[in-house]
Amino acid sequence: MKHFAFAAATAIGVFAIAAPANAALFSWDVEFTGWWEEEGGGSLFGSFIADESDASDGVVALDEIRSWMWDWSGNDSVSAFSISSSDDGAEIQFADAASSGFFVDGTANQPGSFDGLEQGVFAGGSEGEFVLDLEFLIVEDNTNAFPSGESAFSIGNVDSESGSIAVSEPTAVPEPATILGLLAVAGLGGMTLKRQQQ
Repeated sequence: MKHFAFAAATAIGVFAIAAPANAALFSWDVEFTGWWEEEGGGSLFGSFIADESDASDGVVALDEIRSWMWDWSGNDSVSAFSISSSDDGAEIQFADAASSGFFVDGTANQPGSFDGLEQGVFAGGSEGEFVLDLEFLIVEDNTNAFPSGESAFSIGNVDSESGSIAVSEPTAVPEPATILGLLAVAGLGGMTLKRQQQ
């Protein structure tokens, strides 16, 4: 029950969205693997949420993403970190909204502009010190860059034959009221468990 409550709380913290009650929101998981083998390995796992209607053309554009999170596993060059749209320094950078985003209809997503889409740059952390360039597979940690020191970089090989970008099937996101209800149930369950242990 404790894990359930934590998961529900995390969902609210990362994906808290002010949306109309009739908006159908979906979440997609994304995993980047096999690109950073020359840097000692490393992978990216993340999720983003968008309105169902925004995915009807087979693409969720970067300016259509309501919220997002990324977990970098770490490698020899850049230590592990996590960022999300709830960070104070969070932002998405992209050149053109019309040609940015992720295919969500089964079309293969590829880095380096090979697929005609720009996957953009995601920045997060308390001051935006962690940066992920998903178009050119650059992972950057600027934690020690100022006032002295250097940024840590890991650059993936966009031509890697073992590299892949896997996008999951969409999963319906509960409305905020539903999530709060689940938290309430989890809380009651936790209280019952505590009483039984006493």
